[in-house]
Amino acid sequence: MRTANPTTIVELWRSGRAPAWDGLYRADGSARGAQVDGDELSWFELGEPLDLDALLAASPDHVTEVGMPPDRVVALRDGSGYVGCGEGALGADGFFARFDEDHDVVWLVFLSDSNPFERVSVDGSLATFTNNLGNTLTVDLDDPDFAP
Repeated sequence: MRTANPTTIVELWRSGRAPAWDGLYRADGSARGAQVDGDELSWFELGEPLDLDALLAASPDHVTEVGMPPDRVVALRDGSGYVGCGEGALGADGFFARFDEDHDVVWLVFLSDSNPFERVSVDGSLATFTNNLGNTLTVDLDDPDFAP
């Protein structure tokens, strides 16, 4: 659902960009740091809250172009939207995201050293994102951090 006053992450997504800090960015304006162990993806952790607007005020150019081909998007069975994945401008950049039924971003996770995510699958409430090395990262779409 398009909002009258979109948040920074929504505006960035609509322009084909994302913050270049590792983090989870939600359409409600909240954000948290995020970490992985590089392209192995053997662990994934959310950290402390981030203030995206303050980060961008201090470093306005710290954004990256992001791309998500249509074959990297999967509709959620309950009709609530989609999940998808892709890559950023640098070779090690990757992201995955959830979208509403209008394809507006609900949340986006950007990771600067995960490598590009090339596949997504959904099994029940679990969304699994696979990078270009075949390594996977799974999130529970019912978890409050990843729910709509």
